[in-house]
Amino acid sequence: MEGMNLDNLIPLKDDMVAFIEGHGMRHFPALIPEDTPRIWWTDATYASHENTAKESWKDFVEMAKTAGAPMVCIGEDILDKTTLELLVNELQAISGADAFGPEMEKANSLFLQVGKVGHIELAFAHQGVLFVHESMTDWYKRYRELVETIDHLQEIFEAAYDDDLDEEQP
Repeated sequence: MEGMNLDNLIPLKDDMVAFIEGHGMRHFPALIPEDTPRIWWTDATYASHENTAKESWKDFVEMAKTAGAPMVCIGEDILDKTTLELLVNELQAISGADAFGPEMEKANSLFLQVGKVGHIELAFAHQGVLFVHESMTDWYKRYRELVETIDHLQEIFEAAYDDDLDEEQP
């Protein structure tokens, strides 16, 4: 799901839990491993006319009920101050200069979001496949982009370091 205007998804999570239980299913707080085979819900394809893309999670829950799922797993990501500090330190170590100033500004602005829920995944299993719907705030989307940027920069620097080592060996 694209970013949402909400700053904190706790009220959305409460709505999701109530909606799931209202459909006679249970909710299960879970950490949903990223390496689990998944099929992702796509809002543009499956959101009904009366629901906005922001409410497509309701269609998802109804799909879970139709599939006979007894429960829907709910995973959430809360921005942790320690994690964000490590991310900022990593960015500073990589950049070593002001070359990544815009990224540093993005990272520093995220400190206003510490302790907030920025991402929620709903999931249900059906015939050995995990079906997943996600909701995220705009700031969480920027956070994920920053993490990906840092991961990409680390890969570049590691590859360059490995190339330097290869050149030094006779």
